Amino acid sequence: MTQTVQLEGDESAAVERLHEQGLTDGLPVVLPTPERVAAHVQAAGLPASELVALVPPMSGEATVEIVASNAVMAGCRPEYMPVLLAGVRAMCREEFNLYGVRTSNHPASPMFLVSGPLAAELGFGHGTNCFGPGSRANATVGRALNLIIQNVGGATPGPIDQAVLGHPGRYTYCIAEDPEAPWGPLHGTLGLDAGANAVTCFAGDAPRAVMDYASTEPEELLPAFARSVANVWRDPFYTMSEVLLIPSIAHARVLAKHGWTREEIKRRVGEQARAQCGELPLEAIGHVYEAGIHLTCAGGPWGQYSALVNGWVGPGPGSTMTTEEVAA
Repeated sequence: MTQTVQLEGDESAAVERLHEQGLTDGLPVVLPTPERVAAHVQAAGLPASELVALVPPMSGEATVEIVASNAVMAGCRPEYMPVLLAGVRAMCREEFNLYGVRTSNHPASPMFLVSGPLAAELGFGHGTNCFGPGSRANATVGRALNLIIQNVGGATPGPIDQAVLGHPGRYTYCIAEDPEAPWGPLHGTLGLDAGANAVTCFAGDAPRAVMDYASTEPEELLPAFARSVANVWRDPFYTMSEVLLIPSIAHARVLAKHGWTREEIKRRVGEQARAQCGELPLEAIGHVYEAGIHLTCAGGPWGQYSALVNGWVGPGPGSTMTTEEVAA
C-alpha cells in the first residue's frame, strides 16, 4: 500500500500534497525530506531496505525507511526509532490480529505501553495526564504507529477502516508504564525479562475512569475495579475481551499494601467481578474470564483515579496482547 509522492515546490505546498494524497491523519505533518528520513534510519541502526513487518490489513511492507518516513511526518525524534520498530513488530504479530482490529465496526485501536529504563530516558510519560497532551514521545510515537497502519497497512478511514465511531486513540494511543509499580513491569508477565525495554500492544477502547477517594485498604478498593471488570464481562459485545487495569500509583500502593502480588490482585478482582456477574455465557465451554485480566500502573501521584481499558474480542477470534523487546 506504500505510495511514492513527488514533493515539489515549497514545504507548505508539499505538505498540502500529502494531505491531498490521504497520507496524513488530518493534522499537520512534518515534511519527510530525504535528510530527515536518513537521520531516522541511521538512528535505527538497520539498513533502510530491511523489512520490519508486513502491516495488516493489506500486508504493506514496512521497511525501516518507510517507518522512518512516517516517524518524521508524525514529529518523532530520531532516537525514538527503536521503540517504533518494536511497536510495529508487536502490532503486526498474528495473534494481535491488526487486520480484525482495524477493519471492524468496533472502535478499538492499538494502545502502546512503553516500559523499561529507556522509557524515562526518551521522555515517555507515565504520570499526570499520561493519556493527554504533554509528552512529545507519547504523542508522536503513537501517532507514527497509527500513520503506519493507515499509510502502509492500508487502513484508510472509510473504505477499509470501517469503525462506526472510532475513538481519539486512532490519532495516538501511547503511554509509559510507571517504573515504581509495586508488582514489576507488565512485559515481565508476557515472556520478556523484567529488566528489558519493551513495547506492549493492546487492542483497546478509550480508557474508562475508575474512581475511589475513600478506600485506604486493598479490600475496600477492589470493588471499584471489580465493578468495571464486571461491566465488560456482562456485555455480550465484549465476548472473551481482555481487560487492562491501570491503577494510578496512589491506588497501586493501596492494592499492594499487604504484599499482594499482581496475580493475587487479579484473582481477587476476578472473584469480585464474577460475584457481580453471576453465570457467564462462555463458562460452559471452559473459557476462563480471569485469564484476560492484565495489570499495569500509570497516572499522576495526586488524586484517587485509575483507569480500565477494555479490549476488542478476545484471544482466538479476536486480539491477544503482544509485547516486543526494544533492540539495544
